[in-house]
Amino acid sequence: MELTESHWSDEQKAEFLRRRRARNFLLLAALGGFCLIVYVIALVKLHEYGQMW
Repeated sequence: MELTESHWSDEQKAEFLRRRRARNFLLLAALGGFCLIVYVIALVKLHEYGQMW
């Protein structure tokens, strides 16, 4: 029998929520890092070609 949310104990629910929260923060950090890398590359390229300011 599969373990469904309706059959979870309180400890299992808490563990699931803790892991999901940790995964969400990790994904947020990865997305933020990717955006920062793209932003820095864009700034360097714009500055390099004299199109900045």
